[in-house]
Amino acid sequence: MAFRFPFLSRVQRQALVVLYALQQELLEVVQDCTEANLALTTLNWWQQQISLLYVDKAMPEHPLMQALRSFIAEYALPQSELMALINAHYTELTLARFQDMNQLRQYACQTGMVQGRLSSRVLGFTEQQTLEFAEKVGELCQTVKLFSQIGADARLGRLYIPVAMLQEFNVPASVVLNGHGSAEFMALLNTWLAELKGQFKSVVALLPRVDKYRQRASLAMLAIAAALLREIEQDGLVNILQYQLIVPRPRQQRLFWKTWLCGFRPV
Repeated sequence: MAFRFPFLSRVQRQALVVLYALQQELLEVVQDCTEANLALTTLNWWQQQISLLYVDKAMPEHPLMQALRSFIAEYALPQSELMALINAHYTELTLARFQDMNQLRQYACQTGMVQGRLSSRVLGFTEQQTLEFAEKVGELCQTVKLFSQIGADARLGRLYIPVAMLQEFNVPASVVLNGHGSAEFMALLNTWLAELKGQFKSVVALLPRVDKYRQRASLAMLAIAAALLREIEQDGLVNILQYQLIVPRPRQQRLFWKTWLCGFRPV
């Protein structure tokens, strides 16, 4: 992830690298543990490690936590926002299905905490509203990621589409999980895609003008998420169950530089 932040200070880059590394460690807990109880036990251990960051004279065991400790005070990183990453994976392991879009948004907000509020604290801000913008950045980027990997998740037996949305469009969960698709499922995807595309403009509008320069890296993340949606749309939603599209790293770099120099234009 460090390649995305060429203009930041060395300390800022290090802080973001550590935060993204923590995000990846927690993601691998869920992905690599075949037993849910083992994954929950591991998450409990990580929760304890995070708690130790906020105890005077206490030192976490994990080197990643030791590296993060120096940035807690530097960037005023709240314990609640780090714990949100743990809570997201607790939800994933214990909740069979998201019942509605509000549950999915809460999950996306928690899993997007690194891209969102935590990154924005490292980048710097003057207006409190910038944190509201940051939260929506994390939520939208994570939701776009979930949208892009519907097929990949289905092949692993995972389904993040809310039950209420499936029922609204009369799409049985088995249609998605078996990778068959249907006209109703295509209508669901088209509606969801339009909703996601419409969110970019409102998210960017939340960013106070005074903080736009500092938050250019956050805007670049939005640009990459928007590019991914365009790729999916141009490739054809009918293919979303067959394979997962990504934005290649060279293109991510170009989008980052373009956004850094010219700003972000909502889709």
